[in-house]
Amino acid sequence: MATQLKPDDALDLDIVAPEEAAAFRRDGFVMPKRGLSPDVTAEMVAAMEEVFEANPDWHNLVRMPHVPRREGQLEGVIGGEKLFRIAIHPQIIAAARALIGPNLIMWGGEIFAKPPGVGKATPWHQDCYTPAVKAGPGHEYPRSVMIWIAVDHVDVDNGCLRFVPGSGRYGRIEHIRKAQSNNLLDFSVSDKRVAFDTAVDAILPPGHFSAHDTLVVHGANANTSGRRRAGLTFHYMDAADIYDRSFGAALGTGTVGKPAPIAQRPIWLVLGENQNVLNDFVTGHQGLEDLDALAEANRVRLNAILNRHP
Repeated sequence: MATQLKPDDALDLDIVAPEEAAAFRRDGFVMPKRGLSPDVTAEMVAAMEEVFEANPDWHNLVRMPHVPRREGQLEGVIGGEKLFRIAIHPQIIAAARALIGPNLIMWGGEIFAKPPGVGKATPWHQDCYTPAVKAGPGHEYPRSVMIWIAVDHVDVDNGCLRFVPGSGRYGRIEHIRKAQSNNLLDFSVSDKRVAFDTAVDAILPPGHFSAHDTLVVHGANANTSGRRRAGLTFHYMDAADIYDRSFGAALGTGTVGKPAPIAQRPIWLVLGENQNVLNDFVTGHQGLEDLDALAEANRVRLNAILNRHP
């Protein structure tokens, strides 16, 4: 695939402007004006269509799509190898670096693919309910970003993401668990301080992305259109924080039908250096040696390039 690194002078690494990074820190989310380059967007869309064709049992949510379905793996998809290359692409790593810093671990991902007319709503929530990502020394909250890349044209009619600006200032907000209905999650935020009427719609063409932290309140309406709404997401965390495997499985994960085995998930150091000895890069990597080697080669070269990049 052309997602192999280009020559150093051909890499486009200014994908998030300084003022956009400042908006992310202020509001908890940002939608950069620039998206992935046309060639990377085309490859991502093609790889996603292959994944949908090879994995016909998807329903709204697919976990860990960057992990290939191989012996010993508890999650993943047929065709995950191609999506792994997207997850470590220099443009996406550079975006995460601009938002949360130079030492990055990639710890998860999803496909959110709401089918036409029946795609479920996502209730208002924060991502900090994920128990595995914990703040490192000297920080109250973990520094993590979800990059949500549009595969289809995403707008209000087909259920785009919506963010409440500044809602992370309240820290962790109580979530009320409810009986599963026509929603993707079985819990939602309950707090009168959150100004839901100020929510911003994340309208994105293919290849463009939003980025949000773990505390901003966000959700999405159901897909009432005749069009699919597919997004590919990857999670990156500051390597000084901790991917804590002591929690076992994560409950309350919507329509997938079983808890997420977060204690056994593979994570990768994708930029800089690991800053916390508690991070475990061995568990969950059975049969993924080729991806490990690719990620390491990519990290070493990106370290050299980005150390020279302002």
